[in-house]
Amino acid sequence: MFAVQAEGAQIETIEGLTESGELAALQEAFYRNNALQCGFCTPGMLIAAADLLKHNPKPSREEIRAGLSGNYCRCTGYHAIVDAIAEACGSTEEEAE
Repeated sequence: MFAVQAEGAQIETIEGLTESGELAALQEAFYRNNALQCGFCTPGMLIAAADLLKHNPKPSREEIRAGLSGNYCRCTGYHAIVDAIAEACGSTEEEAE
């Protein structure tokens, strides 16, 4: 989206979520699952994941993938990112399938 399209909207950045502590579990899970790679997509992935978990605390792996669909990652193939989000919300592999 263009910046002008966000006029009047509240914009939350990765820095804002980090300061509030909302991302601590997600950040740790990304680190443990090697979901960081180059780091270019990481802020967007973390914000998308935080929003997803805010609205759906126990998403399935399919719901996690759908929640990330607006972000593009060239490094991980999304598997590590999905694993990290599933870990952060406490989903087991069986629950998340």
